[in-house]
Amino acid sequence: MTTPVDAAGAAEVLARHREVTVLCHVRPDADALGSSCGLARALRAVGVTVHHSFDPGVVPAALRGIPGTDRVVPLAQVPAHAGLVVTLDCASPDRVGAWERLAETASEVLVVDHHGSNPGFGSHLYLDPAAASTATLVLEMLEAGGYIVDTEIATSLYAGLVTDTGSFRWGGGPAHDTARRLLAAGAETEQLSHDLLDAHSFAWLRVLGELLTRVRLEADAVGGRGAVWLAVPHEVIAAADEDDVESLVSHLRGVREARVAVLLKEYLPGEWAVSLRSRGGNGGRGLVDVSAVAAALGGGGHPAAAGCTVRGDLEDVTARLRELLG
Repeated sequence: MTTPVDAAGAAEVLARHREVTVLCHVRPDADALGSSCGLARALRAVGVTVHHSFDPGVVPAALRGIPGTDRVVPLAQVPAHAGLVVTLDCASPDRVGAWERLAETASEVLVVDHHGSNPGFGSHLYLDPAAASTATLVLEMLEAGGYIVDTEIATSLYAGLVTDTGSFRWGGGPAHDTARRLLAAGAETEQLSHDLLDAHSFAWLRVLGELLTRVRLEADAVGGRGAVWLAVPHEVIAAADEDDVESLVSHLRGVREARVAVLLKEYLPGEWAVSLRSRGGNGGRGLVDVSAVAAALGGGGHPAAAGCTVRGDLEDVTARLRELLG
């Protein structure tokens, strides 16, 4: 049975353990990795033995500027123990990857997440879909438990906040308040933001130019609200940096003629990781809930940003998505 907890309750779970495994989701983004780095450092500072990982445990180059990523170890090297496992930013158990042996031996599993599609798992669930990022929840948890938030922790958590809010384009007042607290704790922002939001290799620009010629606009799709599509084949992904590929969705989301953006990435032959983005009109009106589309295909996320993994040929996958989008 899963017990819902708030920030104070989550902090109480942490305080019960002297050995903790901290995990984030497969193919981590800055929120997943920044949240886990911040939590891992805070626990180590009070003498807790921490195993920090994800599946498989190789930190993407674009995220190595987040403090604490140098202490991530491969998941295969994490020992099974009877203490606590914490999962961060994982909307479902499968998003944690091959972690079953760790969950089975742990006495408690604390799930910290902000995805409304999360069905609830683990022994304790700290879930707040209204939170701008999982990093926000980690900060709340650390503050509730009286942990010191130093410069490195604040910087790691800021990485999650700035990326999951689209540089504060969404998240509202609470996101800005979280940023204020992190800045007061000494978060470094200038170099971090460049590394996470702007930096690309020169070689990527040529690949980007070629990929953008393949973008399709369907102005009448989604009930006349419009959709923009891009499929990135396996041969391109195999030679590119994963974070560069992920950044393509930002280009799609900016198309004025489309309220929905669909990025399909063939990470393995015949297996498509789908990123969905949606924007409403003034005040968010007319927003297409892409989390419902992702959930229908076994994924999840937020109304404006969601994802899933689908197997099949591109034509069939695209047809299924088009049908669900309406």
